[in-house]
Amino acid sequence: MDRRTLSITGIVLAIVLFVALNTWGALTLRPIRADLTENRQFTLSDGTRRLLAEMEEPVTLRLYVSRSLREANPFLATYADRVKDTLDAYATASRGRLTVELIDPQPFSVEEDRAVGFGLQAIALEGGQAAYFGLAGTNSTDDVSVLPVLSPERERFLEYDLSRLVYELAHPEKPVVTLIANLPLAGDPANQYRPWQVYEELRQFFDVRLTGGEISEVDPETEVLVLVHPQDLPERTLFAIDQFVLGGGRLVLFVDPHSEAAAIRQVRAGVTPTGSNLPKLLQAWGMEMVADRVVADPQAARQVQFPVEGRNQIVEYLPWLSVTGDGLSRESPITAELRTVNLATAGWLRPVDNATTSFVPLITSSADAEAIDVDRVRFVPDPIGLIRDYQRGGVPMVMAARVSGPARTAFPDALPEDVEAPAERLMEAKVPIDIVVVADTDLLDDRTWLMPQNMFGQEVNVPVGDNADFVANALDHLIGSSVLSDLRGRDVTFRPFTRVAEIRRAAEAQYRAKEQELSRKLAELQRKLGAMEVEGGEDAALLTAEQRAELDQARVELLATRRELRDVQHALRQDIESLRDRLRFANIAAVPILVGLVAIILALARRVRFRRRFDAATG
Repeated sequence: MDRRTLSITGIVLAIVLFVALNTWGALTLRPIRADLTENRQFTLSDGTRRLLAEMEEPVTLRLYVSRSLREANPFLATYADRVKDTLDAYATASRGRLTVELIDPQPFSVEEDRAVGFGLQAIALEGGQAAYFGLAGTNSTDDVSVLPVLSPERERFLEYDLSRLVYELAHPEKPVVTLIANLPLAGDPANQYRPWQVYEELRQFFDVRLTGGEISEVDPETEVLVLVHPQDLPERTLFAIDQFVLGGGRLVLFVDPHSEAAAIRQVRAGVTPTGSNLPKLLQAWGMEMVADRVVADPQAARQVQFPVEGRNQIVEYLPWLSVTGDGLSRESPITAELRTVNLATAGWLRPVDNATTSFVPLITSSADAEAIDVDRVRFVPDPIGLIRDYQRGGVPMVMAARVSGPARTAFPDALPEDVEAPAERLMEAKVPIDIVVVADTDLLDDRTWLMPQNMFGQEVNVPVGDNADFVANALDHLIGSSVLSDLRGRDVTFRPFTRVAEIRRAAEAQYRAKEQELSRKLAELQRKLGAMEVEGGEDAALLTAEQRAELDQARVELLATRRELRDVQHALRQDIESLRDRLRFANIAAVPILVGLVAIILALARRVRFRRRFDAATG
């Protein structure tokens, strides 16, 4: 065969081999993946494997994926394959306890009727055709749990959503949690009476029982009592809580020096108090919340838009915090797996002298935090003013803690009025108390940790904080169950640019004072100019030559001050924009340039080797 025929044959064989290898790989290697993500978010976690290995209740999962949806959206088709592969991994790890079915619900078919009966949401395609992409699970007692739409927006949370669904079906008996709340967690009038997402999350795992704020005894079936924003509780209710904790009951308490969730729901702002505290009980448990103080931390501050000189600027609001890293205790199983917890105007907790209990911080500020007066955030907050007046505290401040150990009653003397003597009045704890106290109620509010996004015409709430996971973990560990704890908080969509945040803080420290000085000067010049123009009226001829010169000079100074102010405000972003340009260059141009340089170097090296061989052969 001549070289031409050999070349053509080789090309044909290479194409055939390429197609054959890809086909074989697609069929046999598809389940095999290398997970290179930072948090190994595409690898089944130990918690999922433990959950599946311990399953005793058989569970059937039906994955509904319409063929028409696959054909209309290749991206969703790829994601559907990813979901199916994950479910197959679940089935393998369950040792036969979990069965997976893939169903294509054709229009007007029995499968479509069953999908609708399960509560799956229809996705409207062009032409009005309905398609489905959801998951329905059942167990042997006909309990049903569904994911109405499997949104790619929640791909990072796929394992958590699937494991939660399996957990519900494998554990139909849920622990009893009694909730006493002075905030509308179960039905918010400000949100069309929809429950807060934290409440919905808790109902997935616990039997949540709402009760009024005035009780004489905690439900004896209660495994954990959750108390949210307690205000003006009667003495008999405080006594009931005291006796419940001393008797071995577990408690999660949310207090707050200033609850923004309560403030924005007031009919008339400022009429009713926005803070809550239980100083009598907290003292008995060996701790206190510092009165009328809010934690402000520049290291964890979140950004807000704030009008400055008629323009909205992005600034850091020191009392709104996104706590990450060392701010979340890695020693406690409640927070060990969490990445971010968002808080707003949180309080400061600390142990009291001679406490008999142990005080274990769960959520802590940086040492740069300061405690500011609550009045500075209660009515008309001024983010710029807080930055300008900031003074480093030098001490980390605890905003959530777990308290345990021996304790005595908060009512050592006479019983409160209207309280009948119980059959057994406890003066000290039967067993060491175990409670979690959080100095922030806004941690529970949807606005603090959820970001709404639109998917298929439906609003999907995507977490930007692990707030609900923190609450669920606290309940899990107080009850003694931690199957899902290492799943919660594996990842969230908010990944802050820490370098950009550092540059912004440094720029603000350098330029903010100058900006304030120029803004005051500008306002003074505007007032002066306005007064001079009013004095001259419509007839400038009435002004003397000296007054006209003064007026012209004021206008020149006004323009110069405005220009200088613009320069300062531009300087606030100059370093950030420079970093952005460098990142863009590195992502867009640097790699192609590097590949080109490597290719040129290899070509030159090859040419040098060829020249040497040629010289050696002809020499």
